[in-house]
Amino acid sequence: MIGENRPMTFSYHIDYKLGSTVKTATGSNEDLLLQVQESDHRLQVTLHPTAPIQVRSFILELPFLFTPASRFMANGFQSWTDSREFGPTERMPGLGTVGKSPIGRHLGMQYTGDYTFVPEEKQAGVFHSHGFAYVRTGDMLDFIGSLTDRTGFTVITADMNRNVLAVSKDLEGLMLTEDYPVLDLYMQQGHYDAVFDGYFAALGVHPRQTEKLRGYTSWYNYYSNINHNIIMHDLRAIAPCAGVNTFQVDDGYQTAVGDWLSVDSKKFPFGMRRVADAVHQRGLKAGLWLAPFAVQKNAYLAKKHPGWLVADKKGSPLMVGANWGGFYALDIYHKEARAYIKQVFQTVLHTWGFDMVKLDFLYAASVKPLYGKTRGQVAYDAMELLRECVGEDKLLLACGAPMLPSFGVADYMRIGADMALSWPHSARRRQMHREDVSTPNAMLNSVYRRGLNGRAFLNDPDVFLLRRNNISFTPEQQALLAKFIQLFGGVLFTSDDVSTYKPEQASLFADTLADTATLTDVSQEDDVLTVRYTQSDRPCTMQFNVYTGQIFAFGADEK
Repeated sequence: MIGENRPMTFSYHIDYKLGSTVKTATGSNEDLLLQVQESDHRLQVTLHPTAPIQVRSFILELPFLFTPASRFMANGFQSWTDSREFGPTERMPGLGTVGKSPIGRHLGMQYTGDYTFVPEEKQAGVFHSHGFAYVRTGDMLDFIGSLTDRTGFTVITADMNRNVLAVSKDLEGLMLTEDYPVLDLYMQQGHYDAVFDGYFAALGVHPRQTEKLRGYTSWYNYYSNINHNIIMHDLRAIAPCAGVNTFQVDDGYQTAVGDWLSVDSKKFPFGMRRVADAVHQRGLKAGLWLAPFAVQKNAYLAKKHPGWLVADKKGSPLMVGANWGGFYALDIYHKEARAYIKQVFQTVLHTWGFDMVKLDFLYAASVKPLYGKTRGQVAYDAMELLRECVGEDKLLLACGAPMLPSFGVADYMRIGADMALSWPHSARRRQMHREDVSTPNAMLNSVYRRGLNGRAFLNDPDVFLLRRNNISFTPEQQALLAKFIQLFGGVLFTSDDVSTYKPEQASLFADTLADTATLTDVSQEDDVLTVRYTQSDRPCTMQFNVYTGQIFAFGADEK
């Protein structure tokens, strides 16, 4: 078992390149010294090269006896990546057929997740996790987590067929010329809260905020079809509601993604300062959406400054996602691109006066190694740049971002996929990638990443929607989703025009923001989630099929 105070048996496999020669090592040799240090709940591995070497792969293996009852928690690469427990007979999904198609690859769908640097599992019983993972048997967890991914993303693989746990590092792009602390792991056995408490104590990470965000985001009703009148109408409607503290404008105010300071004058003729002022006049924090590293392919910035963009092997701008017809990534190490990013935040936060920024598509900064830095190093540098730009007195809600680089940096963090406007995960959506829009995946991520909430940041599980138009949920499903978001979320946002609410919807909205329920237990059996909680000191249960939305129980338990 992991984390017990006894020596563990590890094996190593290191592929590296010395000059033009590819070599393999299973321990120290004439080219590198492998220094291993074990202490209470901790394992550290340092590589000492005797000559410059390029490490192509580093894998540590640990024997682990899996049983039919074993469940492996696979944490996804970034905010949207599906994250849940897997059993021995299941198979992990990969990049969908559309993502693998020529058009999908042209648009860079493979960069949305880890598809370019983690091999896809080809058989049942083999799963991989990013940064941390656990094996659960009953209510006991064997936990393993990286204490830093700055040295390279850490991938933990469970091979239930071979009874092996493997830990590998993404070191692509790195040339070792001096001592390199390649691995720093925390391992512990215990109950759920105990192992996550121990992990974050070892990390030395604490959440930056304790207050939940409660209020509004424009995205899940209008998407990018917003304008000044719509925003002002919804602001006037929601501002008087008890508990609301934040009003956030989402995508659609700018002329193009990347051209953040070019406001669409037809949609927002009075500019964005007027919007922030109106929000402040109603006593709320003003929030604004940005994708600071993303540049739409037809943006002015892409045409004017192609040299600011991350390039492919041929030197052309690299497409890193399909949104907006395809988009590129800003090179955070380019001096002028970096200055532009800082100028954008200075304008948004201080000239326009917004208090909070939702920063989206953050994975884009680290889709490939840059300038001798691993993807992990780039991701940490990117998140630290954003924190520097936002400052200590403004709020940062991260989205589409790798997990560990965001720990203790983001105030709030999206921890799942975008909610759809209906429950089942459609066949079309499943053909894209693991990060695509999905109500079931959003809910499962909230369950299985709940250990991060209040430890790394406050979790954003995405919105609850109570309106009756432009929606395919039943009223009972909406009520259950609202309670679910309340129980698992540190961000409680809707996108509804609350002026359309009837009394029962208004009452449910008020109850959700009042936050009077407390989570006590959650479990999953096949496709059915059972969530136990207290409401005004009364024990309650919600039980439902997470994939279909069929509800079996919801409300106070019978006495």
